[in-house]
This record gives sequence, C-alpha cells and structure tokens, in this order.
Amino acid sequence: MSLLKIYKFLLHGVLKLAGISPQTIEIEPGTVMNFWVPNETTNNTSKQRKKPAVVFLHGFCFDGILTWQFQALALVKDYSVYVPDFFFFGGSITDKTERSVEFQAECMAKGLRKLGVEKCTLVGFSYGGMVGFKMAEMYPDLVESLVVSSSVMARLSRSAMLNLSC
Repeated sequence: MSLLKIYKFLLHGVLKLAGISPQTIEIEPGTVMNFWVPNETTNNTSKQRKKPAVVFLHGFCFDGILTWQFQALALVKDYSVYVPDFFFFGGSITDKTERSVEFQAECMAKGLRKLGVEKCTLVGFSYGGMVGFKMAEMYPDLVESLVVSSSVMARLSRSAMLNLSC
C-alpha cells in the first residue's frame, strides 16, 4: 500500500469528523461528479443554508480534497464548504466527449444546484480559476464572488464583472 493511499484514508476520516463527507451527484445519465459536502447536506437538514457557501475548485495536479484539505478544514466551522472533483479526477466521470472549460462549469453549476447551493463564493487554483471565471460569466445568479490564484486571467464580459462582489 502506498503512502498516498494511507494518507488519503486518514485524511478522509479527519474530514468526516470535521463535518464534510463525500457525495456523488448524477448530473445527467453518464455524467457523475464527486463532491465533498457539509454533513448537513448529506443529512438533508437546513443547517448548512445558514452558513455562506464556499466552493474550492482544484487545478490539474490532484483531486479537490488533496488540493484544498487545509483550507476546507480551516473553514468548515463557519462556512458550508464544497470541494468538488473535476471530471477524470477523484471519481468524477462522464461518457461525453466534451472536455471544455464551459462543460466543466456547466456541470459544476448543475451539481451545486442539485446540492441546494443558491449562492456561493468560488475559490479557484490554476485550472480551477479558469472554470471559476467561466462559471461567473455563465451563472451570475450562482456566483457571488470569485477568488483566483495561479491562473490565466479569463476575459469576462462587463456584465459578469459587475455581478461579482468586490
């Protein structure tokens, strides 16, 4: 057994104790996304709706929870923390041939809505920042604010920029 597998096993236990658990969401037939979500979401209680939602979008190096583990653990007490995996990372899969940033953004928004997220702050690293920019443009009613690090600046329409909280 590799050290990474042992570490992930222990990390998953710590995350569950802290208040977030993995959940698989079917976006559409043949398209499934893995999310780490507040335990209140999996228990179908309205408790998480009282806390602001923060969604961490990972880059190409690892899956979501390995990328954002420290931030998720630090914020889970005061925020509804969501850590999804993009397609082909951490169990998120699709049978579609689409591989664009737009497709990732569309599926991410559908998944968040299925989880009951009405408004959120997106935090994107690298490729996650690119998806975050696209989500802000395509879904201004969902994305309240956006934090991006180590990413290419996406060109947003003026209306998309005005919709983001500053």
